[in-house]
Amino acid sequence: MRKTILIALLLAAFVAAPAMASVQNVKISGGIDSTWLYRTNFDLGLNTIGDESQNLFLTQATLQADADLTDNVSTTIALINERAWGDVSTTSTGVDLLLAYVTLREMLYSPLTVVAGRQAFHYGNSFIVDAAGVNNTAPVDSGIDSIAEDLTKQKVQDAIRLIFDYEPLTLEFLISKIDSRTNTLANDDKDDVDLYGANATYEVGDSMNTQVEAYFFAKIDKLNQALDDNDKSDTVYVPGLRASTNPIEGLNVQAELAWQRGNRVATTAQTNGSPNNERREALGAQFITSYEVPVLEEYEPMLQYVYTYVSGDSNPGDRATNGQASPNKYTAWDPMFENQARGAIYNTLFDLSNAHINTLSAQVSPIEDVTTKVSWTNLQLDKGLSGNTANTTLTLVQPDGTATGTMAIVVDEKEIGNEIDLGATYDYTEDVQFGANFGWFLPGDLFADANDAVASQAIIHGNVNF
Repeated sequence: MRKTILIALLLAAFVAAPAMASVQNVKISGGIDSTWLYRTNFDLGLNTIGDESQNLFLTQATLQADADLTDNVSTTIALINERAWGDVSTTSTGVDLLLAYVTLREMLYSPLTVVAGRQAFHYGNSFIVDAAGVNNTAPVDSGIDSIAEDLTKQKVQDAIRLIFDYEPLTLEFLISKIDSRTNTLANDDKDDVDLYGANATYEVGDSMNTQVEAYFFAKIDKLNQALDDNDKSDTVYVPGLRASTNPIEGLNVQAELAWQRGNRVATTAQTNGSPNNERREALGAQFITSYEVPVLEEYEPMLQYVYTYVSGDSNPGDRATNGQASPNKYTAWDPMFENQARGAIYNTLFDLSNAHINTLSAQVSPIEDVTTKVSWTNLQLDKGLSGNTANTTLTLVQPDGTATGTMAIVVDEKEIGNEIDLGATYDYTEDVQFGANFGWFLPGDLFADANDAVASQAIIHGNVNF
């Protein structure tokens, strides 16, 4: 309660800033998103007693204040409350700090903009890095933590971004603190998880609106190095390229290719107290094409195809012992901080790794202000699990953030499953929208104990922005 009162007083002081500082403009905004959520069989039939289901209402409310202090200085603060209806626990009734950042334009010289603090951002199609952090994970003080973590709106990071605008070239540098871990006085508090990045975007300026992007991101987890100076940090280095173009009217084509290098700390429980270190060599790629069909244009028909590839581990059964480096490379893709396929069942159940994902969707507006969409997604393993005789189960991540590793698999199979999603949105006004999404995931031949179980969900919500 004291935390809630303190944050409320800080917001009140911020809104009252014109009395204490030179403020050109203050804007108050926010939103209330209320959702009915129904899910069943997300364990893919593991519960032999009966189908597991989840049936509840959620409310996610935000309140934001933006202030322009001068032409080049602005500040933003936003609060959020996420909770399930009827949940009166201390956590769910709390108010969390969603945004708190300062924007400094033309700092030092005109092309430079600095954004510092708790903020939202993304790069490209959020395939590698998005401020959402680790996908399908809600902050522990969120009211939907351990309930529906994949639906959280708390998608922010504490970061500093340096943006250089040399139109048509934009350069951006990122420093983000993912987890500071030890913050008290300690012999060695260098156990943080940090994210660094450099991103360059170039607008070619041709008739096809071509855009090219190059980036380099580095995720560094220093925990094991803090425990023993002779150990290595867990590191993921990701260089990549992305391009987008419109070769003909109504057609957009995008392609992205990224590599992962670095050191993977496999375990911290070896007999000599040292972790296993493995060299990373993973690959990820994505191809997206969207086409606005030039017939029946009053219905705004659109077709889209998305192919995503993330490599799997070539040697899942080979691990080093006694602190020795593995003779084999670790080739499984690290999901990093991706933020794609939100609301899809497969996005909740599986991490983005070791997979070929094909998604075909069609969108149309049958009447004014109404948009409908149908999607089909097929998922296949990249690397089969037949070489890993010690592992005959696959981990399923549940909406509450827990994981179960008891799902038996057929090691010679690769088909994860298929998902069908139906969605509709209705723009009641510019500020009020209603939506409904229905999904069904059909387990593939990979799962031995699925027993024809179909995971399904219904998400119906109303959103009001002001």
